[in-house]
Amino acid sequence: MSDEQKLFFDRINALGTGERAALRRNAGKMLQQADGTAIGAFYRCYPLSDSRQEDRWFAVACIRCLWDADEGSGKPMEQVISELLKSDILSDSVKHRVELLIDSRWDEDGYLLSKLTRLIKLIKQRTDRTGIDCGSLLNDLVYWNSPSQNVQRKWARCIFSNVINTEEKEN
Repeated sequence: MSDEQKLFFDRINALGTGERAALRRNAGKMLQQADGTAIGAFYRCYPLSDSRQEDRWFAVACIRCLWDADEGSGKPMEQVISELLKSDILSDSVKHRVELLIDSRWDEDGYLLSKLTRLIKLIKQRTDRTGIDCGSLLNDLVYWNSPSQNVQRKWARCIFSNVINTEEKEN
């Protein structure tokens, strides 16, 4: 995690309950759709002057606030999804959601973000109280639209190779 990211997440964790709640309520929304309280809270925490990635940083700030400040960082998103697929009776539905997510691009319409947020809320309902590694998620979102699709391949490798290995062991 970079120094800027550490500073950012420390500031997010230090926000008051009202500001964290505002960010939590805006999870799944793009920055330009957010309410004033969430925007203000975000910019109090945002450590960069570069505005090219603000939407992605905002999205992760809102996602971070889905968990309590003291719950800390968890596992990378792709690992959490993989573990969910191993244990979840809805694994076909989750697999389909992940496939759609991997096929999507980060655009200003917020489609990818809405799908990602729904998946994260499902994960939060079905797993223990440990959060996801938001620093890792932020890095993934920053590079999501890369022509090489390294992030999508990393996720697919982690998620689907573990699913296949689990299915082979059961047979």
